[in-house]
Amino acid sequence: MKRLALPIVSLLAALALPSCLQQATTVHLNKDGSGTLVEETTLGAQVGAMLGGLAAGFGGDQGGAPAIDPAKELASPDKAKARAATLGKGVTVDKVEAIEVNGNKGARITYRFADINQLQLSAGSGMQDAMPKMPGAPEAAAPKAEPTTFKYADGLLTITNPDPGKAQAPAKAPDNGAGAPDFDNEQMAPMVKQMLGDMKISLKVVIEPGIASTTATHVTGNTVTLAEMDMGKVLDNPDAFKKLQGMDQKDPAKAMEAFKDFKGVKMESKKEITIKLK
Repeated sequence: MKRLALPIVSLLAALALPSCLQQATTVHLNKDGSGTLVEETTLGAQVGAMLGGLAAGFGGDQGGAPAIDPAKELASPDKAKARAATLGKGVTVDKVEAIEVNGNKGARITYRFADINQLQLSAGSGMQDAMPKMPGAPEAAAPKAEPTTFKYADGLLTITNPDPGKAQAPAKAPDNGAGAPDFDNEQMAPMVKQMLGDMKISLKVVIEPGIASTTATHVTGNTVTLAEMDMGKVLDNPDAFKKLQGMDQKDPAKAMEAFKDFKGVKMESKKEITIKLK
């Protein structure tokens, strides 16, 4: 359980943003080992306005800097090209699309790879790479996760999940909740759900020819889910967010143990899984 949960916990700790923030990362694999990586990220109006204002505030002088539109930042071709360089040798940008889903604005970026053996990725990292930078803002305290890697030969895909023990330590220690909302306050629960209830993050692999057999835990049709979090379902449990907030980044094994009973969370617990293509 601790393997792929760490990138999502790290992402939440790094972003700590309210309302309507969603990202779906999907790898599509063809029989010849080529394929596409699709990252779809959307932000609610409240988040977009907050991020744009913060970025302008950090970057501006006393007169103020122009507000930044985070949705446009997400759909930046230049940022997509820079992101492609981090995903592995030979990964290129195929298409950048501005999208709107249920009133939430963002981008769908399709990357193309000729050989999945070169692909490396971490859940949610595309969202971090695309967000507007805020000069003068403190560095994120969350550790940087190791990537998920892929090995493909003779119709057999092996996916190796990152070892949380190899995650880089935070540049600055968290404040252990100082200044955080009082989650023991009953009146806070609906406010927290309103802030975070629409957050969704996922990492999936779609086998285009179909799956003949697999050791993966979460399989639906030709899709393997490596990581998925629906924060609205998590927060249906009154104690869930308190557990999430209290996770100890210094002890990933203990922290991830708390995840196993969370409704709305799917995590691949195995270090390595195999998928045999049809």
